[in-house]
Amino acid sequence: MTRLLLPLLAALTLLLAGCSGGSSSDGPVDLSQVTLRVGDQAGIQQALVEASGVLEGAPYTVDWAQFPAAAPVLEALRGEAIDAGIAGDAPTLTALSSTDRIRIVTATRSPSQGGLALLVGKDSPIRSVADLRGKTVSPTTQGSIGHYLLLRSLEEAGVPADQVNISFLQPVDAAAAMNSGAIDAWSTWDPYTAVAEQESGARILRDATDLGTGLTFLNANTAALDDAGTRAALADFTERYARALQWARDNPQENAAIYAKLTDRPAAVADLMADRAQRAAKPLSPELTAELQEVADRYVGYGVLRSPVDVAAAIEDLGAPAP
Repeated sequence: MTRLLLPLLAALTLLLAGCSGGSSSDGPVDLSQVTLRVGDQAGIQQALVEASGVLEGAPYTVDWAQFPAAAPVLEALRGEAIDAGIAGDAPTLTALSSTDRIRIVTATRSPSQGGLALLVGKDSPIRSVADLRGKTVSPTTQGSIGHYLLLRSLEEAGVPADQVNISFLQPVDAAAAMNSGAIDAWSTWDPYTAVAEQESGARILRDATDLGTGLTFLNANTAALDDAGTRAALADFTERYARALQWARDNPQENAAIYAKLTDRPAAVADLMADRAQRAAKPLSPELTAELQEVADRYVGYGVLRSPVDVAAAIEDLGAPAP
């Protein structure tokens, strides 16, 4: 019954939402005049959505913007250069700690946590996280899921963070630095993890099992949510996006082909990324909110967040549960 009602509810949302973009405030939204600007990382979600065909028949336009990591996605979101953006739990919390103009609108979870891992080079003598004392490690960008994994891993191993030289680098620069020996370890995620493993022989020192949540969010800024037309389009997009994730689970070979095309890498790399990228939409339940609040509180304790985050206050649930 729920599967049948979701499209109807989405349609009613579009019909009953207030007006924007030149329509009268008490009339229906003209979604043909709406362009929803969505921020993505490395083209992966755009390719998935397009391959799944879930946007067929959408009455609005989706304009994708690509970024190398979550931090610039969220910066663009805060600056209203985009209306919505996809980011993991840690960078989302980092953004929320410095602005009240971003809201979490839907959640997804990856059991494999998208390849999030702490890597060392193929010939590295480092065999445990404890061996990172005195070493240089890039957690990729500040406040990223890589940063969170590094700090959690160090905590687990009993290594104070100030005994490690942390170097923030964009993914391409971090990959080059590890290959050249300029850094000793790299905390990152797919597609970067898979490429490093398959092409450079990088070893996983510690993955995110029991340390990360595997959560990723579609976030929106308050300007987009306050605009009736954009809000209506975004509510419909979240339902379609959940169906795209289901399509990826139902069509693993086609999904792997997306990664092969995007990365121009061998099948082994693409297959690994596709398998670890499998995610499902999740309701923004009280349990999920509490789980994310725990991550936020840890990040405050690590001194990463500028200020505490009230997760419940930052949630504006437009998402549908997994089909």
